[in-house]
Amino acid sequence: MLNRIFKSGLIGFFTLVMTVALTSCEKEKETIGVIIVKDFNNNTISSASVTLHQDSSISDQGEWTESFIRRTQQTDANGRVEFTYDLEAILNVEVTKTNGNSTYTGYNIIRLLKGKTVTKVVEIN
Repeated sequence: MLNRIFKSGLIGFFTLVMTVALTSCEKEKETIGVIIVKDFNNNTISSASVTLHQDSSISDQGEWTESFIRRTQQTDANGRVEFTYDLEAILNVEVTKTNGNSTYTGYNIIRLLKGKTVTKVVEIN
């Protein structure tokens, strides 16, 4: 009788250990922001400069601090650029494209959600 209880407890213990081991090894999904740049005719724009950033803020000591998460990349041939972050954030999106003597700009805001891919379309004109 005691042997049967011991075997049941041992099997339960190993089941618990395996469950914990398998669930803790799951890789956390990345937090990704995708920006697609289009013009007023809905055509995608390649080689546009896309910057994600937060506004400067005031620290606890009352000093201005620059955002450390500012990133800039160029759009690909499909007018798309992808940014990967570790945490959630609400970021300003600034897009500039220079074509000859003309400079086109666009602005938007993106809210990144932890473990998800968020896509925003920015129109430049």
